[in-house]
Amino acid sequence: MMLFHAHLMHQSFLSSRAPTNISTPPWLMEEARDAWMSRLHDDITVSRPQRELAQIFNKLGVRHEVEHVTDDGYFSIDIYLPDHDIAVEFDGPSHYYSNSDSPLRTAKTELRDLFLGQRCAKVLTVPWFEFSKFNASAVKRTLYVRELLAKEGIIV
Repeated sequence: MMLFHAHLMHQSFLSSRAPTNISTPPWLMEEARDAWMSRLHDDITVSRPQRELAQIFNKLGVRHEVEHVTDDGYFSIDIYLPDHDIAVEFDGPSHYYSNSDSPLRTAKTELRDLFLGQRCAKVLTVPWFEFSKFNASAVKRTLYVRELLAKEGIIV
């Protein structure tokens, strides 16, 4: 699986800048790709906040797909807005370094957004610490999402 991840990074970000010929046996790359794809389909879980975010999109009348798989089949997007080609990722605590005084996104999360940014027009992240500020008020949470969308030019 890590081999295929490295392959994707090389193919996506390095091959045009630093052309190198990396030789791997075809069977090994095929097994690595199969492991990647298996993990993608086996590890799909929809968190409670992610479901709540999807419900807000429903309320606002924004067409969306939960756990949309990218066209190449390599990534699953938390919530995809097909009319706008926007990937919406709900970033829970695991997407941030815990030993930081201020919220600092992990390298893995930054890399995910780079990959998704190559597959969608825009990647919109919803940090858990912002979304959870409005736990007590569904109205305020809806306004928060409406504002995020407005920043992307989506008026609802």
